[in-house]
This record gives sequence, C-alpha cells and structure tokens, in this order.
Amino acid sequence: MKLAILGATGKTGIEAVKQALADNHTVTAVVRNPAKMTLSHENLKVVEADIFDQEALKEQFAGHDAVVSCLGFPPQKPAVTGYLEATKAIESAMKSSSISRLVVCHSWYTDEESRGNASFLIRWVLLPMIKTVLNNMRETELWLDAEAGVDFTVVRPAGLTDGKVTEGEFKVAEGEYDVTGAAGRIARADVARFMLSILEQEKYYKKQLAIAV
Repeated sequence: MKLAILGATGKTGIEAVKQALADNHTVTAVVRNPAKMTLSHENLKVVEADIFDQEALKEQFAGHDAVVSCLGFPPQKPAVTGYLEATKAIESAMKSSSISRLVVCHSWYTDEESRGNASFLIRWVLLPMIKTVLNNMRETELWLDAEAGVDFTVVRPAGLTDGKVTEGEFKVAEGEYDVTGAAGRIARADVARFMLSILEQEKYYKKQLAIAV
C-alpha cells in the first residue's frame, strides 16, 4: 500500500514508518520538521506540511491508499485542541483525495468515567497531568463517530514504552477505553504493529479499539 503517515518523527510514528517500509509499503512521512526524520529509504518520501491545513494535506495525500496518524500534542491549559483540529483537516483532505482509510492513535482512558478504572497512581498522579490531552482525544472520537466520512479506526493503547517490537498476541476491546485485566504498558513498536496490521481489516472500520499485549 501507499501510506501517508503523520507524526512520523515521533516515537510511535517512526516505528510505524520503519515497520511499513519493512513490510514493503511505500511511505510518505508528513511532518512538521523534516530535519527530525532520521530514516532514509528508497520507498520513503519526507514532506513538510501544516497538519491543520486541509489544502496542504490534500496535496501530499494525493495518490495514497490510507492515512496513519500518530500525531501527539502536549498537555496545556485551559485545553488541548490539536487532535480535533488536525483530524478535521485530515478527514477533509482525505475525502478531497478519494482516500477512505484512516487509522489514528489515541490512548486508554479518553472517556472521563473510564479513568476510575486506572490504578491508584495513574488515576491520581498521571491522569490529572494529561487530562486536557485525553479530553481532546475524546472530543475527536465523538466527532469521528458523528461526522467522519471515512473508514476510520481509533486505536487506544495502554501506557507507552520504548520497548522493542514483539510477536505478542493483541488483546482488543472494541468500544472500550481500557482492557480489563491487561498490562497497563505497551511498546510503541507494538502499537505501530497493530495499526499497520488492521489497515485492510474491514471489521474494524468505524470502530474504536482499546488494545494491550
């Protein structure tokens, strides 16, 4: 497939690029700062684009089969807005480019009520620090459900680590915000592995999936 990967210089995005190239996909890395791209490959094209500008994205998306978004935005007050704004621009550019498949990386606990399932330290220390990030992810998920005209999948992984890719079997909880009984940590490399593995799985179209290994 010909893939456009956003957030490709981030820790999860670079894993998606590496694995996609290893799987013989052709990749366009759509980035905010091309100088941060550390990979080079004959099937990799690195382009700079404003991720909030649908016209700029449309130009880069032309001719691709699917879009993978590993975009991340830091916590900020009073609110994070980047996830929703970027997703709206991505979705619009995709429709203009006749691309229907989108896979997006979010997180466990995007729904506020679900945060009560977290362990004590995560619930009372970590989650308050990233609350605005999770809230904007959830706003984006609700918008995708209500408005999106593409075949999206939202992937909600557990806490991310820098571990190496594994061959572990994924635990997938459709429509959930965490995976009951599963480890609360997952390697970014495994998140990338899962995102790429579901690109052509129609059973996951217009679904939101909590995952763990």
